[in-house]
Amino acid sequence: MPSGPNLFARLHKWAARQDENFLTESLAVVLEQLLILAPEVGVRLVRQLTGGFIDLPQDEASAIIVRTQVEAGQGRPDLEFRAPYQLVWVEVKAESELRAGQLEGYRVLLRECGIEQTRLILLTRYPEVFQSEDARPDLEIRWFEFADWLEKELPDIETAGQVANFLARQFLDFLWGRNMNLTQVGKYMPDGLRALSSWLNMLREAAVTCKVKKIRVSDAWNYNGVSLEGGKYWIGFIHAAPEKLYFNTFSRMDTEAAARRGISLVKETRAFGGVSWSKSVELDSESIHFFSRSKVSQMEWLECFLRECLDIARSIETPDQPPIPEDPEES
Repeated sequence: MPSGPNLFARLHKWAARQDENFLTESLAVVLEQLLILAPEVGVRLVRQLTGGFIDLPQDEASAIIVRTQVEAGQGRPDLEFRAPYQLVWVEVKAESELRAGQLEGYRVLLRECGIEQTRLILLTRYPEVFQSEDARPDLEIRWFEFADWLEKELPDIETAGQVANFLARQFLDFLWGRNMNLTQVGKYMPDGLRALSSWLNMLREAAVTCKVKKIRVSDAWNYNGVSLEGGKYWIGFIHAAPEKLYFNTFSRMDTEAAARRGISLVKETRAFGGVSWSKSVELDSESIHFFSRSKVSQMEWLECFLRECLDIARSIETPDQPPIPEDPEES
């Protein structure tokens, strides 16, 4: 599960309308470096990505050439692997579908390339739907499959050194953030759902105790929480860091009042005025030990935290507050 700043996510925001090219280049960089820094891992990943077609020992890892956006006649394959007497083209897809005749064109170019042993592979997020007359790849791979292969190699990658470990983990975290990686569902899932229900009920009860109005559950794929005062505030957690409790404002802030009190505001496009105040706490820190408390003590601590956050938020708001949409995500 990702934690901290992510190199690929930071770079991805500059890749406007170049999503699949960015994915291709990122994958190529990771594979190229693993072939150099962790050759045993690199050749295994290439072997899996090519369905066993390119199968070289680790001492021949340097014989594998990785290229992107290859100029090939009328086509431009996203990713290319070359080994002695072997050529593999990989068409990389994230959300988009194949163009009509795209694979047929690659087949023609591969037959004309002068290399006898060739393969055509499709790497996608979702499975492609082919008609009976369509050309098909030799192998279809899903992004979550590749992520699983890479994740299993992490112990050996870590042994290979810090650079290889950093790149592999950053790329895995990036795929996870894009929902292109999966986490296995374990036997504790039912207990987790019951705990989530209890947690949301606690947040709601704390809000009622603090005399908050217009309370409703507010959740999405990546967070769960409670919206307060019709969307002016939110308290909850994000799935990437479930050990933390967050309080966020979406109301219009008085920046001068915040500055006088030494309170830092952060940019938040969904908030009125474009800035927000937020606070987060580590629930299992030594000073809180939330999960070790009794349910009565948990409730008392939660009420105290929420009351303190509300007092601060209300003290740095502007007197004129525009109506908040029911869901701050839509503002």
